[in-house]
Amino acid sequence: MERVGVVLLLVASLQGLLAVHVEVFPAESVVSVGQNVSMLCRVSVPIQYCRIVVPGLEAPLNLNPVRGPTPPSNAVYLGDGLEKGHCGVSIPSVEDKYNGVFKCTVGVATEAHESEGAMVVVVARAPKVPPVMELTRPRDPQDSYQEGERFLATCEVPEGRPAANITWFIGDDPVTEDLARPEIFENRKDNLFSIRQNLTREVRWSDNGKELRCVASHPIIGMDPARTTARKRINVKFAPKPAPGDLEQFGFIEGEEGLIAVRIKANPKPSFLWTVGRENIDEGSLDTTGHFEVGFAEPKGYGEWETKLHIRPVTKDDVEREYRVQATNTIGQQDYVVRISTSSQPRAMAEMGAGAIVGIVIAVLLVLLIIFIVVFARATGRWCFAGGAATLRTGETGGDPEDPGKTEEAKRLTPKSRISTSVNSEQLLGQSDTESADQGPAQKKNIKKKAKLPLTSMFKKAKDKVAGDTEILKAAVVTEEKDVEKAAQQVAQDVEKGKECVYAELTHSQAAERARPVVVRPEDDKTEYAEIVHTKDEKKSDK
Repeated sequence: MERVGVVLLLVASLQGLLAVHVEVFPAESVVSVGQNVSMLCRVSVPIQYCRIVVPGLEAPLNLNPVRGPTPPSNAVYLGDGLEKGHCGVSIPSVEDKYNGVFKCTVGVATEAHESEGAMVVVVARAPKVPPVMELTRPRDPQDSYQEGERFLATCEVPEGRPAANITWFIGDDPVTEDLARPEIFENRKDNLFSIRQNLTREVRWSDNGKELRCVASHPIIGMDPARTTARKRINVKFAPKPAPGDLEQFGFIEGEEGLIAVRIKANPKPSFLWTVGRENIDEGSLDTTGHFEVGFAEPKGYGEWETKLHIRPVTKDDVEREYRVQATNTIGQQDYVVRISTSSQPRAMAEMGAGAIVGIVIAVLLVLLIIFIVVFARATGRWCFAGGAATLRTGETGGDPEDPGKTEEAKRLTPKSRISTSVNSEQLLGQSDTESADQGPAQKKNIKKKAKLPLTSMFKKAKDKVAGDTEILKAAVVTEEKDVEKAAQQVAQDVEKGKECVYAELTHSQAAERARPVVVRPEDDKTEYAEIVHTKDEKKSDK
């Protein structure tokens, strides 16, 4: 194959120096002896002649659409004519000697040199089958491997054209690990190829009893396993394998005979000892009461054994017992615990198996973990909930939206402008204090036109002790800036006398025009707030 590649490279290099480029269809063809092979060379201008060189033929073939089959190969011209720039050949029956590189040579009237193209033709030959496989012998004189021991297997498929492919199997499972790169050797005399590949594998207990197979594939050898497969059986010695947990069996009926069957994997065959209560029972034996009987273990293949305990009959005490099985062979020992139940086996467990159940449990735990993380993040204002928590904290402080650092308390202490309004506590029952805080400029203009504004109903809260009181609150009238101090003194006196009062918040007219955020306060906050806005001086307006 390397020689063929060099020839194609030389042909391509030569074409690069020529004026006319030759296209070849196909670039490579694999055929069997007796099959047809065709090659078409094409250029973009008319050609004067078409010459074909075929491996195994003594002289080149001079072909054209007029001439018929040319002996001894009976080759004929292939294409739409020389004037179309086509130069091709078709051989109806290929011989083994035609294996190699087919070449086409064309002459163009405007060019001083000929132009060439090439195609690789592989005349397939079946390799020697079946493959040859060698396997290193185990250390054990009984021709068995120990679990964890390594072996080297070599598979060779000799003298094929093209080289065969090798695939490894252990039992029905393909082997894709521990494989060396395939080595290909060429027989230059007959142009044949041999392939060889090594497998180095650590023996597993699950390999016991399975066949190691080397399978060859080739275009003309077919799929018959007798011709394509070499095989070796693997024997592995290993101690009894533990169970994933306590074994539980269902469906026992009190008063009827019961059977406990336990399957254990071990090689060589282990001996089994059952323990019921404080009594040990060997294979093929009864207990002292004749209530329990242990049968002989039965092989189930690939190093698996089944031991059985008969209960005649099942009683309530039997259901509450714990049964123990001890398996022992030359490699090791293992104990097992069995429990029985009169309940039927859960259908989901019977269909899904242990692996599926474990997967479902893990999935449920992951979902619960995600829910906990989301709830924790929302409660603490972390990660994606950090922005919402910051907004909530800003609203709780009662800050000014234009000046977040300015709280409600700070605004109460701000100097006030001249204000003129009157408060009556009995006229607006049923309105919410949040409604007064959200009133826009248009609504406030309507309030200015009224002589007296009832404020207690605007700030009434559900189940509020102050709002529900039937006592009439004192009206406070502030007409001039100098009256603010008098009003404050009056409120202080009322507080000393134990009277309830309404706190009025004095704001600038410009501040009143701004949108106010709604402040949500605890339900037990009984303080009433009122917003007082500017009005025109009636005396000045009369003038």
